[in-house]
Amino acid sequence: MKRPCLWFLGMALLLVPGWPASICFAAEGADLAGSYRETPNSLRLFIDQWTPQLPPTTKYTLDFLRTADEQTATLTLREAVLVGLENNPGIEVARLEPFRAAEQTMIEKSIFDPTLNMEFDKNFTIEPKGTTASTFFQPIQATRNRDYNLSLKKLLRTGAQVGISFLNNRFVSSLPNQVLKPQYRPQLGFTLLQPLLRDFGLGLTTIFVRIAENRERSSVFDYQARLAQLIQRITEAYWAVTFAKENLRVQQKGVELADALSREAEARVRAGVLPPVAVLEARAEKARREERVIEAENGLAIARSDLRLTLNLNPERTFLPRKIEPAEAPSVVPVPIEPVRSRETALTRRPEVLAADLNVQNQALQLRYAENQLLPRLDLKAGAGLTGLAGDLKPGQTNPFPGNYGTAVDRLGSGEFYNYSVGIVLQFPLGNGQARGNFARTRIELDQAKARLRDLVSQVTLDVEKALADVETNFKRIQSTRQARELAEENLRGQEKRFAVGLVTQKDVIDFQSRFLEAQGAEVRAVTDYNNSISRLRLAQGTLLDYYNVRIEGPRKEADPWWARF
Repeated sequence: MKRPCLWFLGMALLLVPGWPASICFAAEGADLAGSYRETPNSLRLFIDQWTPQLPPTTKYTLDFLRTADEQTATLTLREAVLVGLENNPGIEVARLEPFRAAEQTMIEKSIFDPTLNMEFDKNFTIEPKGTTASTFFQPIQATRNRDYNLSLKKLLRTGAQVGISFLNNRFVSSLPNQVLKPQYRPQLGFTLLQPLLRDFGLGLTTIFVRIAENRERSSVFDYQARLAQLIQRITEAYWAVTFAKENLRVQQKGVELADALSREAEARVRAGVLPPVAVLEARAEKARREERVIEAENGLAIARSDLRLTLNLNPERTFLPRKIEPAEAPSVVPVPIEPVRSRETALTRRPEVLAADLNVQNQALQLRYAENQLLPRLDLKAGAGLTGLAGDLKPGQTNPFPGNYGTAVDRLGSGEFYNYSVGIVLQFPLGNGQARGNFARTRIELDQAKARLRDLVSQVTLDVEKALADVETNFKRIQSTRQARELAEENLRGQEKRFAVGLVTQKDVIDFQSRFLEAQGAEVRAVTDYNNSISRLRLAQGTLLDYYNVRIEGPRKEADPWWARF
């Protein structure tokens, strides 16, 4: 199976500096679909049919579970998105869904495929000729029949069933009253069954094909939504690592401050300036901050594992993929807020809305079909045929149809013997409960689909409004937390100077250190939340894929065969 072209561009982006971050996330439709359509060799199918053994199941061995890629890849966020889209195993289901839907479309189109039927039949019968007392002792009847039949049937787009048949019979009987021995009787026939009410219409027979095509398009939209959600997950996992690293740095800074304060307390106790309890107080604060360092280290390890398994960069094919290290810091650049444009973009580009709209279209098509099924069945039947006849006759008798099989076929072509028929069939189910029930059910399902679309529009609008508010709020948080951190740092320096001259207690210094550390952590959290909210805004607007230049193409369309066009 060929991989999507994302693989080639993604690897180039990782290996070539300055490569344009343009992702063509589209499978080679014809090649991928063709690989799934490849059927096993007929001989192997025959062998497998008589083999009771089932295919082996896949199991992970303990040795494989112990393998891990210990190398580290340092990636920017855009590179991480590339790697995650290509390697994340959870996206594989959505990646294959458009191809599964395309095969369902082909199944629906197959109703217009002609059916060729070839039949050979040979039978031999011996039975008594008479069943009454006067005829019981007549000679035994032996008959031999051979049939070589060929027929072709097809459904037309008008709903008509047409058939062409070429029947060939060779008949031999032991009875003396059979004139021709053997008797050749070829027949060429044409039949037509055209619905005039129910199942009639140029668009009716293709309704389920159009429904399947809409579902195929909807699967592509679902795939886009899954990709966008995965990008958002990668983004949050990426910034979670950077936050955890900064948070660990802040907590380690807190330990350094507490350690310096502890050493100073010990020196002052030895000098007799402070009581011995000051040392215990400083050491207790240091131990408390060391606990926070341990928690921060654990948070960083979890964040790194989450990013590692989400991206699943695994060139060595080990159980645990390669470690990932972020190569860039979060941005603090302001993003313009345009509520009206954001709402319009979301309602016209969100794949969920587009998929829901296709579902409404499909329900309307289902209703159109259900309306047609309310009609009675009125079918026009027509048929025409030609017959030929020839055979051998015993010497001394007159044979009006002499000749062999070739002569019979020639006589068929002459049009000397023919038949035709025309008729009308009317079927009207009394009560018509099934059709009326299906019609009512389909109307309900259409209203449900419209209600789901309206609800989705409201939800998408709410997502955009919330994302816009989060972006604006988190940017303001960056400004306020930065100012708070700067003021807390300045206050801490002032308290340390006052503590040096004995104007404040050690407890005051500890309190101001804690406030400074909390202000640093709040600033780091605000910057991280701001970058996540920007990504969520693009997700809500339906522009997240465009931001990373991810282009989705469904399975390659194949032209319908000529016989499926009428």
